[in-house]
Amino acid sequence: MAKKDDKKQQENPVADTGKGKSKLLFIIIGLLVMIIIGMAAAFFLLMPAPSDEQIAKEIEKDQAPQEVTYSSDTEVGVMVELQPFVVNLADPKAKHFLKASITIELQDDKAKEEAEKLMPRIRNDILMLLSSQTLEDVISIEGKVRLKDEITARLNRIIGQGKLKNVYFSQFVVQ
Repeated sequence: MAKKDDKKQQENPVADTGKGKSKLLFIIIGLLVMIIIGMAAAFFLLMPAPSDEQIAKEIEKDQAPQEVTYSSDTEVGVMVELQPFVVNLADPKAKHFLKASITIELQDDKAKEEAEKLMPRIRNDILMLLSSQTLEDVISIEGKVRLKDEITARLNRIIGQGKLKNVYFSQFVVQ
């Protein structure tokens, strides 16, 4: 009889420990989930919300037309031909590349000197912009016009407003 009692005690503690471990694990996971939910709630409740004025300013800024100055002069400015750009398009469906040759028209020789000093930054910004486009973005005429406007806006930020007259694509090949 003593042997049977020893066997029952040996079997029951193992069985109880297994059930106890799973209950303990369930309780720990539950507590961790509750802590994460509490931290997320505290973050969102304690984080200050933007005021109505800030929201209105952001909306106005987004809706305001971007001021891009195009010269209506018939006088031709100083032309600077950039080295061709060859980039992979950001198309998740297939591998496409774009080869674009760009010429920029600047106001005067002083603007040309400044642009030549900033040429690595100019090329970098254009390269990043072109490589972020997809095939659908650049295949249509509207896409090319939008891309030209974005390049113009970026160059105006780099060179300075009023120094850039226009941007021209002298070559635009997508494959």
